[in-house]
Amino acid sequence: MADEVRVVQQYYDQFAENEWNRLGGFSFEFEITKHMMEKYIKPKARILDIGGGPGRYALYFAAKGCDVTLVDLSPANVTLAQKKAMEQNVTIQAFAADARDLSTLNLSTYDFIFVMGPLYHLFAEADRAIVIREAKKHLSFNGLMFVSFIQMFAGLNYYLSEGPEEILHETELDWFDALKKDQSWTGHAFTEALFIEPDEIEPFMKKCGLKKVSLFGQEGITGGNSKTLSALPEKARARWLELSLDLCEKKKYLTHANHIIYIGKITK
Repeated sequence: MADEVRVVQQYYDQFAENEWNRLGGFSFEFEITKHMMEKYIKPKARILDIGGGPGRYALYFAAKGCDVTLVDLSPANVTLAQKKAMEQNVTIQAFAADARDLSTLNLSTYDFIFVMGPLYHLFAEADRAIVIREAKKHLSFNGLMFVSFIQMFAGLNYYLSEGPEEILHETELDWFDALKKDQSWTGHAFTEALFIEPDEIEPFMKKCGLKKVSLFGQEGITGGNSKTLSALPEKARARWLELSLDLCEKKKYLTHANHIIYIGKITK
């Protein structure tokens, strides 16, 4: 296991509840992502959620009648997902495994595959390609894959939203250099993480044998103000959500989101 993967597993084992709570209540990221997924995913669909964490998306779609299997690196995340499924009276299968090797799980084929987490943390492009290759083995003909990335500007969005003065305490100064040079960056953030230059996403996925169906920002245009906007009265918040949904697929606004999802289908 690569060093960064071991660190990431330990992080999520320690903070599984935090990851569950992160998308609790109202979240622009969760609301926009659900809306975009539901353009394609209907009840009874078979879903494989690789890197599904404690199960926010897995449980949401299981409750809508989908057949969902969750896989995550962190045993604590898997245990929490199973616990939440029981509390919500929904059924999922859940396994702990490294996304780079799913061979021991006896998985079937699925209409939709989520890869929303593993590519945040793998430093080597070769490892990220292995994850996509493993996922493709289980994607049905004409199925769709949803692949999530943390993009480079997410660091600035975080500071703008959570506390602009905190930028003075940023210690990973080479991240600023990479940002200025339009390059991706790997290093220590909330844990070991890859922040990707958005223009690198489509070429990488094409090299992995997928064709783009859509590319959208999971927070829409709200990444730099998510904390303030999430606390608005419902009517104002709904207007910002509506605008974000209208703009989330426009390439020129992708840096306003912290996370970007590539929706693709197999070409080879």
